[in-house]
Amino acid sequence: MVRKTVIITGASGDIGKGIAEKFASEKYNLALCSNAHNVQYDDELKEKYGVEIRNYKMDIADFSQVESVFEKIFKDFESVEVLVANAGISQKRKLIIDVKNEEIDDLVDVNLKGTITCTREFVKKRMDKGGKIVLMSSFVANYGCACESVYSATKGGLNAFTKSLANELGNFEFTVNAVCPGFIDTKMNNNLSPAEKEDIESMTPLQRLGSVEDVAEAVFFLSSDSGNFITGQMINVDGGYIPL
Repeated sequence: MVRKTVIITGASGDIGKGIAEKFASEKYNLALCSNAHNVQYDDELKEKYGVEIRNYKMDIADFSQVESVFEKIFKDFESVEVLVANAGISQKRKLIIDVKNEEIDDLVDVNLKGTITCTREFVKKRMDKGGKIVLMSSFVANYGCACESVYSATKGGLNAFTKSLANELGNFEFTVNAVCPGFIDTKMNNNLSPAEKEDIESMTPLQRLGSVEDVAEAVFFLSSDSGNFITGQMINVDGGYIPL
């Protein structure tokens, strides 16, 4: 039997690794994409789960790189059925009047344009077969976030893209959904002080930060047969977070 393959962008980060391990544990082959080309856990997963894993260096903000890498992935693997568009960058907290032009360009190019480009290339290759697409949004797309307004805008754009694309591609047997993590216990949130973490936990009904496994389980559910009748949805993985 031919194993299914998942493309995971942003594979070198904590959440990317968690998603990769979940799919590997379910016997998916992995096409891992990262801008820095510094995935360091692939040999570990190969040995542990016996799946095929290949790494690809790709800057998703570069149209030509995305096109060439997706072309290579679909030649390297026989059955590429899932795209998890996880790559993204965060915004340093600052007032909008202090946000520089290059920061706006970077956030829009990576979080929005880059994700759209990856999705387009995946759909091109699977137009006659359908597939599963999961985009990585954020809870801030729903609540907004002061001093991260540009980042929030890019994630809000992904939510609109998700809903629109689900309508566009339903007849072609694609499902398109977004996962919206809340505060997840990753290196990205290491800048939070213990007091800040306590405040966040107190505003979260489940009284804890999320884990990368929490996010990975949601992503896999939407990518599996269990998610066959779910499309155009934004799934919050935030412990029920209630902002003040």
